[in-house]
Amino acid sequence: MGAVALTPACQAAQKAASGSGRGGAKALWTYIFRSVLMKKNSLTTAVVAGVAGAAGLVNVATAVNLNPDGLGQVLIYPYYTVNGGNATLISVVNTVDEVKAVKVRFLEAKNSREVLDFNLYLSPFDVWTAAVTDNGGGTTAARLFTSDTSCTVPTIPAGGVDFRNFAYAGNTPATNDDAENDLGRTREGHIEMIEMGVVDEDWDDPIEMISAVTGFEAAATHGGDPDGVGVGAPAVPANCQLLVNSWANNLGANDWASNPDLDVRGPTGGLFGGAIIVNVANGTAFSYNADAIDGFYLLGDGSLHTNPGNLQPSLLSAATAAGEADSIIFDNGALITLDFASGRPDAVSSIFMHDNIYNEYSTVDGFSDTEWVVTFPTKRLHIESTDALAPFSTVSPSHDDNDSGDGFLFDVSGFCEPINVTYFDREEQETGVAPGTVDFSPPPPSQDIVGLSLCWEANVITWNQNAEVTAGNSAILGSRFARNIDLLDIDNAVFTEGWIAMAIGDQFNYLLDLGVSGAGDDTGVEARNQLFGLPLTGFSVSNFTNANASPGVLANYSTISKHRASRDSQSVTVTGGVPTPTGNPAS
Repeated sequence: MGAVALTPACQAAQKAASGSGRGGAKALWTYIFRSVLMKKNSLTTAVVAGVAGAAGLVNVATAVNLNPDGLGQVLIYPYYTVNGGNATLISVVNTVDEVKAVKVRFLEAKNSREVLDFNLYLSPFDVWTAAVTDNGGGTTAARLFTSDTSCTVPTIPAGGVDFRNFAYAGNTPATNDDAENDLGRTREGHIEMIEMGVVDEDWDDPIEMISAVTGFEAAATHGGDPDGVGVGAPAVPANCQLLVNSWANNLGANDWASNPDLDVRGPTGGLFGGAIIVNVANGTAFSYNADAIDGFYLLGDGSLHTNPGNLQPSLLSAATAAGEADSIIFDNGALITLDFASGRPDAVSSIFMHDNIYNEYSTVDGFSDTEWVVTFPTKRLHIESTDALAPFSTVSPSHDDNDSGDGFLFDVSGFCEPINVTYFDREEQETGVAPGTVDFSPPPPSQDIVGLSLCWEANVITWNQNAEVTAGNSAILGSRFARNIDLLDIDNAVFTEGWIAMAIGDQFNYLLDLGVSGAGDDTGVEARNQLFGLPLTGFSVSNFTNANASPGVLANYSTISKHRASRDSQSVTVTGGVPTPTGNPAS
C-alpha cells in the first residue's frame, strides 16, 4: 500500500507530537483542542447561518449587543457615589481561561469627564475588587482603595489613589467645561470597563513552536504559571512590576510602550461585574449588576490595548468589520439589525435606546424615600463638538441661555434633554382626578409634568424630596446634583406610593442607522431604521425605616430595581435627510 499523504493540519499535529516530554504532549493537545474548538465554532456558525436564512434571524455574536445574560467585552456601571456617607464597592470577574487586559475608567456625573483611568490585568478566572470612598470632609475628591493583588498599571498604592479634576478644571476649553471645577464633582458618576485584549504569548503560534520572550502572560497570572501546573504556587500574580516596566519603556524593543499589541490579541469577552452602594452608618446596601456589551470589537487583526491614561479605547471603538459597527436590538420580540459606521458612538448608543422607562416609588413621610438613577453612558461622545450628534438635540435649551462662547455645547447648566413624567398611585389613580372624588364632565386633563429635563450624564431624580435636595444632598444616594420632582394631585396632595412612566426625549430625539441605498442608488432615497428616545441605563433605589423597632435594633431596609423600558423603532425612507415612516420593523 502506498504512503498516505498527510494534510497540512496532520503534518502540524505530527510535528507538535514529536516534541519530547510534557512540552510535546502539551503542544499536541493544544493543537487538537484549538482545532476541534474552531471546527465546532465553524459548524455552529454554519448551523446558525442556515437557520438564519430560513427564519430571518441574525447571528448576535457578530454585532454589538446588550447581553441579557450579563457577560461581555464591555461593562457599564451606571452609578457610583461617596456622598451622604456612602461608599461604592465594585468588582469585575474574568470567567475564561485567559489573561485579560482591561481599561478601567471612572467618569464624573455632570459631563462624564474622566477622573481616573488605569489598566487592569486579570489572571484566568480572576476577580478584582475595589472600593470608592470618601477621602474625608464630604467635599474632597473620591478615593479608590483596593487590597486585591491583580495587576494594575500604574500600581494602586496601599493608601489608595485620589480621583482628579484635570479633565474639567484646565486652562483650555477642551479641559474646562464651564461647570464647577472643584474636586467634589469626582464624588459621583459612572464607570466603564473595556476589554482591550487577551495577553497571550502564543496566540499567533497555535502549536507553540516559538518560545515566549516577553513573559507578560506569566507575569499577570496568579502563581506565575499560565498553564496551571504550579500546584501550591502563591495565589498572587508572578510579576506585576514587569507590566509596569513594559509601559515605562524600560524593557527596550520588547515592551508595550514600543508596541501595545505585543503578545496581545483581540478581546473575546466573558467579563461580568457589579457594584454595591453601601452606607455603614445607615445599615443599607444597594447591589446591582453592570450592563454587559458583547460583540463590541470583532476585528481579528489587532487589539485595543493602549497605555494607561490613554482616552482610548472608548465606546467609540466598537467595530464589527472594517469601517463598520453593526448592532442588534430586540423590539417587541423582533430582532433588528442596525448598520453604523465605526469610529462613532451610534452602535453602542443604539443598544441603550429607549423612549420610556418605568419604575415604582414610595415616599411615605418618615418611612420611605425613592430615588432614580438615569445615566446616559454615551452622551459625552455625542456632544463634544459644536453640533450634537443624533439622537441628542441639535441645540440644548440650556446652551442658548448659558453659552460661554467656548464653542462647546456643555455649559453651566449642562446639556439638557426633555423628559415627561406621568405618575400613578397604587390604586390606578392619575393626577387629573383627586383620589376618592367624583368630578363633573369634562374632567381635568391628567397632569403630566411637562417642561422637565435631564441635564447631566449620570442623573439622580428624587421624588417628593424638595427639602433634602434644597439642603444640598439627596436622602439616599447623597447626590449633590439631584433633580427633585414633587408628585402632586390637582389639590396639591402628595402622591406617596405608586409607579411612574418617564418619557425620554421628544420627536426630535431619534437615531437613524445607515440602512441601504434605494433602487439604482440614484434616487436619493434610502431605506433605514429609526429609533426614538435616548441611550440610557439605570435603576431605582428605595429605603424604608421602621421607627417603631426596638431600641438598638437596626431598622433600615433597602431595595433596588432596574428600570423597565420600552423601545420605539420603525422602518423609514430617507429623502434629502428627511425620514418618512414605512412601518415598524418590530411589528
